[in-house]
Amino acid sequence: MNLVLDIGNTRSKVGLFEGMELKRAESFLGIPSLSQIKVFLDDQPISTVGLSSVGGSAQDLLLELQKDFNVIEITPSTRIPIESAYTTPETLGMDRKCGAVAGYTRFPNDDVLIVDAGTCITYDLVQAGGLHQGGGISPGYQMRLKAMHHFTERLPEVTPSKSPEIGLDTPGSMRFGSFWGSIAEINGIIRHFRKNSPNLKVILTGGDTSSFEQHIENPIFAAPNLVMEGIQAILLYNETHA
Repeated sequence: MNLVLDIGNTRSKVGLFEGMELKRAESFLGIPSLSQIKVFLDDQPISTVGLSSVGGSAQDLLLELQKDFNVIEITPSTRIPIESAYTTPETLGMDRKCGAVAGYTRFPNDDVLIVDAGTCITYDLVQAGGLHQGGGISPGYQMRLKAMHHFTERLPEVTPSKSPEIGLDTPGSMRFGSFWGSIAEINGIIRHFRKNSPNLKVILTGGDTSSFEQHIENPIFAAPNLVMEGIQAILLYNETHA
């Protein structure tokens, strides 16, 4: 059994994997403590811990885990089962790297577009056979709302809501524009890539998956734990290619 940790900008996920089967998972606001992780484990014996962190934010937790477990941190130099055309691999977010690996693991014989709708919306295209061709980054739903408040004098700070109706006041207009603008962007990018790949597989993941899923053009595959799947796939690949 392996323990995997996906440390994001806002939330973190912890999961137990046997092979590629996710046995149990839990989500935390921020970075979980070592004691929280041990409660989650409930004395379950662990072979390896895999950790992916956005921006290196979990170094303190990493050092604590290394005292008790065999830990593999996903870094730019970690071996993975796909190639990448990214010209600056050191700047490729580990969440994107793990998502690309998970997309390939799910659909090794198809072109795959991974859409991660979180703090930012990221896009990663993996060609059939395992070539990560690159992708894109744009502001996420909540970031759009925060940016409008931050960069203007009169627009208020607004909390997001699911599937907002057309705005009848300024906060409602901000929600409507940010939410449906995100949806229109995602659908437009899917159409862009499907021009050259009609059988493209599209995987939606990230914190806004439940809000966006029903509005994204089908067919798509919703996979809220995709980054954790990628971490586990990387652990298994390194076990067999030691």
